[in-house]
Amino acid sequence: MVMNIDAKLNNARTLLNELGNSIANLVNSSPDVFADPGIKSALDGFLDAFEEAVERLENPSFRIATIGTTSSGKSTIVNALIGRKIAPIEAGEMSGGVLTLKHSQESKLIIEKTTDAAWETGEWTGLTDDDLYQRIRSVMHSYHEARQKREYVAPQITAYVPLLPACDPFLLGLPPGIGVELIDLPGLKSVQDRANLATIQQQVNKAFSLVALDYMQIDDSHRKRLLEELKKVVEYLQGRTDSMIFILNRVDQRGADDLPLEVRINKLREEIKETLSLAELPDVLPFNARLLYYAQCAWGAGALNKPSTVDSKLRLENLEKMFQDCAGVIKLNLKGNKDLKYWFLEVEEKVENNEIIDDETMLKILIHSLEWSGGKELWRRFKVRVEESFDKLVIFPALVEVFENYSALSEVLDVLIQTRKIDNQQQVELERDKIAKIRRDLQANINQVIQDFQKQSELIIEILETNDPKKMVNLKKRHEELFGNLSPLLDTANKVGTDITIDLIVPVRDALKNNSGVFELRDKLQEVTSPALADDIARNYDNVSRRLSKFSPQSEYLFKSVRADDETAKKELEHDERYLRLLYHCMRQAMSTRAEFFLQGKAQQFYEFLNFLVNQQVELLTICLSEEIFASSINIEKATISNFLKKLSQIPLTLPEELFDLEDKIKQNRAKKKEVVGQKTEYVQRTKTEYENYTEYYQSGSCYKSTKSRTESRPVTRNYTETVTRDITADVEYVELFLPSPDLMAKQWLSGIEKGKGSLWNILFDWICQRLEEVSSIFSESVNEITDLTERALEQQLMIIEENFEQEKEFWKKFDIEKDSINTICKTLKEEYSKF
Repeated sequence: MVMNIDAKLNNARTLLNELGNSIANLVNSSPDVFADPGIKSALDGFLDAFEEAVERLENPSFRIATIGTTSSGKSTIVNALIGRKIAPIEAGEMSGGVLTLKHSQESKLIIEKTTDAAWETGEWTGLTDDDLYQRIRSVMHSYHEARQKREYVAPQITAYVPLLPACDPFLLGLPPGIGVELIDLPGLKSVQDRANLATIQQQVNKAFSLVALDYMQIDDSHRKRLLEELKKVVEYLQGRTDSMIFILNRVDQRGADDLPLEVRINKLREEIKETLSLAELPDVLPFNARLLYYAQCAWGAGALNKPSTVDSKLRLENLEKMFQDCAGVIKLNLKGNKDLKYWFLEVEEKVENNEIIDDETMLKILIHSLEWSGGKELWRRFKVRVEESFDKLVIFPALVEVFENYSALSEVLDVLIQTRKIDNQQQVELERDKIAKIRRDLQANINQVIQDFQKQSELIIEILETNDPKKMVNLKKRHEELFGNLSPLLDTANKVGTDITIDLIVPVRDALKNNSGVFELRDKLQEVTSPALADDIARNYDNVSRRLSKFSPQSEYLFKSVRADDETAKKELEHDERYLRLLYHCMRQAMSTRAEFFLQGKAQQFYEFLNFLVNQQVELLTICLSEEIFASSINIEKATISNFLKKLSQIPLTLPEELFDLEDKIKQNRAKKKEVVGQKTEYVQRTKTEYENYTEYYQSGSCYKSTKSRTESRPVTRNYTETVTRDITADVEYVELFLPSPDLMAKQWLSGIEKGKGSLWNILFDWICQRLEEVSSIFSESVNEITDLTERALEQQLMIIEENFEQEKEFWKKFDIEKDSINTICKTLKEEYSKF
């Protein structure tokens, strides 16, 4: 296999150099040809791409990215695979940062400068493994702490150290001179923001992926959740499903009553294939990373056929931990082998006594650990998959721009060659007229194509926005191809709402209804948004939930009123309203951030749809050059398209900072109520007759509280005086506050999502239009460049016809033959390494 990869690489280098030398010979033999500004520009583009490709093939590097589900132990796996403790393995230390490990005999650490980094950045050399580990750990810890308050660009760390798979080429089957990189990526739940996700996607897309799963999550009660997370990890990170090995870590946790391991793995393979829509059953290997990690670190990163460079103290430390933490798996594998069992007991006793363990003994331990941990089988599978993936992950990416730039150069040379075949002045003049007509009519044709695509873009938005099933069916019938390419976007739009509802809205609503603990809510939200936003929501939830308990339910609202003249109570009511508005503000931010993150995870679907539209547009634009009225013996169409494709570059999808507009529907009223505001005392004088008329009523009990100015036995000889106390009523003004109930809040947030979708489609429409306008502009620019070149060539051809046509004819005949031979070299190179 080593020879096979080496042969492929050497073949690519040979063909590439042959291509470069042939181009150089052609340029040297005809420098005047390449002096033309249009051809010189194409040549410069090719030479830049060629030099970069030569560099990449001379110093190739095979990249392995480790991704995984929650708590799968992938950093331990990384350390086991490199033979040294570099990647932080403490829980929570690896929250969000990207650690790239590159093979080098000299130790070096680079922590890239990022905006407002809350950790030390710079470059260090001559560090020990422990120094590296502690510095990286410190950076990850600082990032973890800092992002509790705000979002940061995740640390980008590169450590240069001797790596086991590079020191022992047999493990991967790579020939000498090929670099090895391992990229330890954060868990998906540690990212949660669009910018860092985009960075990780770029890393994963260019690498072979090692996907770590946790054995404790594959039982019937957990497996569905594990597979859902796995699908998100692979989709969001955009891992190449054609280049993956799955590791089922922590199989040493398997219980005695568990199903046979082979049964569980086969079932998991079937379900992974279905979940990820794989063409074939994936490799799923049982693994014990901790056992291999301790044993490999006790040996070091060197090849097995060379002396170990690990000192005795570090070896004993690792072996002590191995015997302590991996006792169960060691005991299980020693069952039935008494001699080996006694041998391991002797080694363990030596370790306990701090006796030196020599290389021969250590090598035997490592060989058994490789077998028992699954490491031996992993390296075997790696070798097979490396051979399968080497072309598409290493060789082809280095050559892509060479192919693209050579095509542009070749086509403009063809324009020149075709021009030189014209043998009379009349034909030259005819071709000049056709080129002039293309110039005159092209812009009108391009404008028509733009108008047609604007109408199509409007149709796209109509399809996206319609909620009428009948209308949707009719549109689908009339625009079947468009619908087929658009359907992933429709699905994405629906899923972004579902994602936000399930992950953000429902937890907050339920917490308010159930009066859940603030830390419980915060921990749940931290799985789907940044720690800072989760903390903000939880803090404002706490304030709101405590205040809502003092409100009374009224329809869909919660009601509270205070007297308008009670300044303290009014102030408290203002706080009630303010905290709810703060909660809405935080929810708006979290929903927008989550939407952007979700859409970045699905970005490939947007790019694919846009490329579908671009390809349609290019086809229509090409017609402008190939219609019969423009028919020419000079094929400027191919040259224009090659020139155009070289210039075309992607425009990233961008979203506004606040995608969702949430209505809070908080209502505040003022109302007046009749209330007793005091009491009034009156003196009532009565005559004897009035008194006698009231005696019976008074004796039976009056509604007034009266005080008599005489005793009952005293005869009435004058007017009777009575004291009466009455209640005073008045209109009292109240301030009333109506806050939405938890269910109504959820409805309002869901409404915000629906409005946000409308904004999303408008953004998508602008994005499509911007891209298609740029396509038209670049196409027009390419046409002008090629027609300028053609006109210059025709002008020179007139002089050639008049002066020395036969001599030039022979020159260009030879030039054409030489160029055909170069085309053959490039075609061979392309066919060899573009089979995927």
